Amino acid sequence: MANNVSETTTDTHFATLAMGLQAPMPIGARSRWQRVLALPAYHWLLIAEVIVIAPHAAHLPLWLIGFALISIAAQLPAIKRAVRRYGPLKRWYQGVQMFGFLLGLLGLWLTYQTAFGLDMGVAFLVLCLVSKLWELYQRRDAYVVLNLSLFVVAALFLMNQGLLTTIQAVAGVLTVLFAFIALNDDGNAIGDGRLRSLGILTLAALPLLVVLFLFFPRLPPLWSVNLSGQQAKTGVSDSMSPGDFANLSQSTELAFRAEFTGERPAQNQLYWRGLVFNDFDGVTWRPHPNDTMWRSGESAPLWLQQAVGSVPEAEQRSLEQYRIILEPTQQNWLFALDYPLPSDGSAALTSNFTLRNREPVTQQRRYDVLRAQSMRIDTELSERDERINVTLPSSGNPQAHALAKRLFAEAGSDPVRYVQALERIIYQGNFRYTLSPPPLGDNRIDDFLFNTQAGFCEHYASSFAFMMRAVGIPARVVAGYQGGRLSRGGGVWEVRQLDAHAWVEVWFAGQGWVRVDPTAFVAPERVESGMDAVTESQGAAMFGDGAGAQISYQQYQMLQALRRFSDQASYYWQKDIVGYDQDKQENALLKWFNIRSMTEQLLWLMGSVLIVATLIVLSIWYRRRQKWHPADRPLVQLSKQLAKQQPTLARQDSEGQLAWLARLATSTELQQHAEALMTTAQHYRQLRYGRLSEKDIKDADYQAALKQLRVDVQAVYKQSI
Repeated sequence: MANNVSETTTDTHFATLAMGLQAPMPIGARSRWQRVLALPAYHWLLIAEVIVIAPHAAHLPLWLIGFALISIAAQLPAIKRAVRRYGPLKRWYQGVQMFGFLLGLLGLWLTYQTAFGLDMGVAFLVLCLVSKLWELYQRRDAYVVLNLSLFVVAALFLMNQGLLTTIQAVAGVLTVLFAFIALNDDGNAIGDGRLRSLGILTLAALPLLVVLFLFFPRLPPLWSVNLSGQQAKTGVSDSMSPGDFANLSQSTELAFRAEFTGERPAQNQLYWRGLVFNDFDGVTWRPHPNDTMWRSGESAPLWLQQAVGSVPEAEQRSLEQYRIILEPTQQNWLFALDYPLPSDGSAALTSNFTLRNREPVTQQRRYDVLRAQSMRIDTELSERDERINVTLPSSGNPQAHALAKRLFAEAGSDPVRYVQALERIIYQGNFRYTLSPPPLGDNRIDDFLFNTQAGFCEHYASSFAFMMRAVGIPARVVAGYQGGRLSRGGGVWEVRQLDAHAWVEVWFAGQGWVRVDPTAFVAPERVESGMDAVTESQGAAMFGDGAGAQISYQQYQMLQALRRFSDQASYYWQKDIVGYDQDKQENALLKWFNIRSMTEQLLWLMGSVLIVATLIVLSIWYRRRQKWHPADRPLVQLSKQLAKQQPTLARQDSEGQLAWLARLATSTELQQHAEALMTTAQHYRQLRYGRLSEKDIKDADYQAALKQLRVDVQAVYKQSI
């Protein structure tokens, strides 16, 4: 009867707020924290919806996020009270409730142009949750909303499995669970015990979580899905013109990590190849669409046979393998050191010796690469490829053309001496390396070489490649990253957007494509020590002049430190948690538990779950067991023993200990033991209510009286047998 009354009271309290009526607020809570914990379940449900939907704002359309915020705000009791009072508002409210979901479906169709797809499915799930809020009036509606919220939280992992996403999901789940607790404890005016209940639920789930993580079989996915409608995030785009990388180089965002099993290459050899630009229109470099593709396992084309044939046989037998962990780029290209060979069919190798993925990289991508350092590529250049890599616009940059012809003639038309002459001009001139280069005019090459003489890697790479082509030497620009930095733990090489770089490949007869990095002519420390060393050595001067440059440099240093720490934590999360795949699980289980088959794995799983569940049940039972005062425990045992002989002799739940002993003394069955029972009652009264009750339980007098009470109780029982 009491439970029914309590449940009815809770239903009434929730419905009162849900319908916008006035309801009493908690008055027993003292501190601000207690007042927050004591909020009614209705308020906690709305808080939970904000925390659940907020992380989806990164990938949902803005109109859906706006509709979600309006829907949550419209459920506030103050808004509902206003709606109930004014007729026009009430009709508007009902209209949104009726047509909001249908208009939302139309909006999803117009946004995604499809009824299928992962992002479409997640958006539809959020729309269902938001629309259900307009029907929030009874406790059963709240249960539906909170259960649907858990599915919306789980949908976060369809988009990303990073550490930040996990933290957001945990926050959402805990808030939803707290709302569940408040929903079943809405009459609690001070919120006492709610946080404890949440802690018990969470701690009880952790052992099961660990067991399932370790033992549940890592089965391959039955299908895969792709994300759509996301914009590129990578720092290397499919085109390059002076100025692109200057802005990017101030970003400390992680691009990818590299794990080497053997000796790591030297800093100045860390050229992470991404794209090759062959076409130049006077302003922008772009790839030429002439690449052919090869995947591991297919018959090798001629261009690959020639390149691999140039590698010494001893090196072919000991190609260095390493692993790249690439962050999402929303693009198809991958990054690897010069010159890469894919170790499996997951990545394709182009005829320009760059790597391509089948689909845009929408989630963190792991791939293994083989590296051949002595490879020579395109030792024989076809007429078509030569024409592509010497073509320049028919007009523009006359000063650069004139300088190129003069230097080439002075070098005796020797390509090597010509390259050395250009190096001397850059090294001995007034050229400088800066992250804040001046703007360039229409003739960008002339403007850079003869006027500003200040720029970043793409300025030097673009100008150098132009000067090569101006005298008929094939040249192309390669975009990617150069250098990097060891992680805090020292075992992983981290490459960031600030390491974005561009260099040049020049074709020499008999040698093929040879890397030349003109940035090293003016800033050799950029190649030898990495971008971090350049920034640290030049300080605020790298970011321009004045107070603004100093502020930018300080912000850069602070953000760099924070990002490195967060990226390190994210790396271990991805490597050890998300990356705990089938191979790692098999190795770990074999090493730790000597599990050699799927049957043994499933037996361990079921046994561990059973053990953990048993421990949880025993823990709950132990916490909820009835606890007795030391003086009550002997009497409780006496009651149980007497009940076995005569049930009427047992103490009733509503009966006090002294009243029960008095009843036993006057009972027919124990009348002859009345004196012993009264003595027992006297000792009990002293321990519980007399002078001994004020003493510590470990006191000698207290222990002596307690021992005597036990003797009295035992004597009564023996005499009654």
